[in-house]
Amino acid sequence: MNRVIMAVLLALPLAVSGCGGGEREVTAEDVLRYRARIEHSSVDVSLITSWADYPAVETPEALAAQEGTVVGGVVDDWQQGPAAATYPGGPLDYLMLMRVRVTDPVKGATAGSYVFAGFDQGAVVRDATRAAADWLPAKGVADYRRAIPPGTKVVLFGDPRPPLGNIVKPGDPLPEGARIMSTPPQGVVLEDAELGVLVGGMDRLDHGGPAWLESATVAELVERLRSR
Repeated sequence: MNRVIMAVLLALPLAVSGCGGGEREVTAEDVLRYRARIEHSSVDVSLITSWADYPAVETPEALAAQEGTVVGGVVDDWQQGPAAATYPGGPLDYLMLMRVRVTDPVKGATAGSYVFAGFDQGAVVRDATRAAADWLPAKGVADYRRAIPPGTKVVLFGDPRPPLGNIVKPGDPLPEGARIMSTPPQGVVLEDAELGVLVGGMDRLDHGGPAWLESATVAELVERLRSR
């Protein structure tokens, strides 16, 4: 559903099912309160936010049905991903990897394993004294670690990322058999434990619809996904 239609729907009271099987009304006022709360979130998603237009999925369980891997877990750390050459003579495209220790698998992984979500690392810094392939990203591991610290709880939805071609720099090593995970725009949900609210990593949760605002913690969202 595009965002224009969703904005109209959010202006109306909507009855949605809660995890306990009952229903509650999510109104435009609820959405406004949610937006005001996340303005004060200590979880900084600016380094992984995606602004591309896309058809939003209206419920977490609908997104879970589309993706091969769905897990609740904890951000273990960040690490440098691979860098690939996309066109001759140009700068490299870098990936930053969020290493997540799985604590609550829904599907596609086991408890205690690790999944690696890959994010576009952003613009490189032009350096006229070096070849374009040697230009480095403006933001590195330390920046991502400060923005979304290790220990942050997260739910990831995704599938293995297609193999990168023309890899020039392999990045930090991965465990044998590990695959980099590609997440859709709604596929990263982070918990702000201080505020008691979930924050969309790549887009605001309310863009998906009222059902995305029902859960306040990763545990609640995982339970919702498992029960449905």
